[in-house]
Amino acid sequence: KGEGLSLTDEMAKSIGLQTADVEEQKIASRLKFTLQPRPGTNEATGWITATQAEKIQPGQVVELSGNPGTKGKVSDIAKHALSGLVDFEITVTTDTAMEDSNEVEASVVLPETEAAASIPRSALLSTAEGYFVYAKNGKFFFRMGVTVGAMNDDHVEITEGLYAGDEVVTTPVMSLWMAELQVLRGGKACTCGH
Repeated sequence: KGEGLSLTDEMAKSIGLQTADVEEQKIASRLKFTLQPRPGTNEATGWITATQAEKIQPGQVVELSGNPGTKGKVSDIAKHALSGLVDFEITVTTDTAMEDSNEVEASVVLPETEAAASIPRSALLSTAEGYFVYAKNGKFFFRMGVTVGAMNDDHVEITEGLYAGDEVVTTPVMSLWMAELQVLRGGKACTCGH
């Protein structure tokens, strides 16, 4: 009836329902991408999106997880138009030659944002329709759309849709989503052919 999902105490306990308050917090986001080492050199290259290219500057430190403890620096970001799409090639240089491997996972830590509403990463539901959270509204859990900002492995900045002090479900968000889909489809699973 537009109020959201209602769970009995027994149901909430059986699915391990957990909630957390939305907090004001500064978040340092991390951009991740994959690099391909150039054999026999101290360089690796990869492709990043236009959005990532806007946030990364030459000289920034890059953490390389494929080579534990290895760090490099962005030496170049070049714009390429491939088959009508614009992509950016990033080149990272390290102090020593890199181990020969197929791929290296890389990440760049961006500066912290100003303090803003944030939620645990586990509370965020990402669907084809956008980002959502299940906010507690009395005895109901209501799925609502949110706009996200900075994001890292642990937290997500919420720029629209929530305020500090709101309460959101952190676990099991996907189970609530599946239950909601089941109800919306008339109690039938989506494998029934409709």
